[in-house]
Amino acid sequence: MAQRLVLHYFPGHSLLHRWDGRCKFLALLMMTATLLQVRVGWLVLNSIVLVVLFRVSGLPLKRLWGDVRGWIIFISLLFLYHGFFTPGRRIDILPWIPISKEGTYFGSLTCWRLSVILGYAVLFTAVTRPREVRDSLVWLLEPISFVPGRRIGLMVSLTLRFFSLILDEAEEIRLACRARLGDQTKPLLRKLKTRVLPIVFRSFSRVEDVTFALAARGYREDIQPNVIKLPLSHLIPLMFLLGVLVLGWKLF
Repeated sequence: MAQRLVLHYFPGHSLLHRWDGRCKFLALLMMTATLLQVRVGWLVLNSIVLVVLFRVSGLPLKRLWGDVRGWIIFISLLFLYHGFFTPGRRIDILPWIPISKEGTYFGSLTCWRLSVILGYAVLFTAVTRPREVRDSLVWLLEPISFVPGRRIGLMVSLTLRFFSLILDEAEEIRLACRARLGDQTKPLLRKLKTRVLPIVFRSFSRVEDVTFALAARGYREDIQPNVIKLPLSHLIPLMFLLGVLVLGWKLF
């Protein structure tokens, strides 16, 4: 199986790994809520927090960078789209290129915000087990009686798990095609057939296996998982983060 780190859980003993999953989930909600509005101050604050958290997590940043390089192409295309198609004045230094100043500014903020959101997603999934995500959702939705918290928690945890497995399957198939010189195939339809169809078939096979596994283990929604009590010491970093956001709200 191809070893990837993006959107995968990476075992470790850092402070973020040991932090309670419910606190991590609440912290993720608070930080992403500040990105709903595109402001330079919030983007700078989130970027600083993200860099500090990556340093604390102890993740292999070189391997992570190798996995996210493909996203740079998408972000660059998004920036060019805003630059070319947003109406406005052209850049004085490059008057022969039809890129507007407004498009460059708006495209930079959009790509910056998208990069920060991607960074939070990578960091959260790397330091949080899917089981912790499920238990966090069950704990948050428990006071709402008419909401099936366990079903939602299971769906979210399985979605994260399946998405990471699909990425692994795609990387494994790509390496297999490359070893068999399949990357030298010219027709685009043949490339799609040799790469997309195996991913689809394997995904359906995985879903069937999980369905049988849940049925064999007697999965029932009326049985709540045993979620331990939230330690008060784990709330201290969350309160500190809330204070930083309140201070940022007054400044920005």
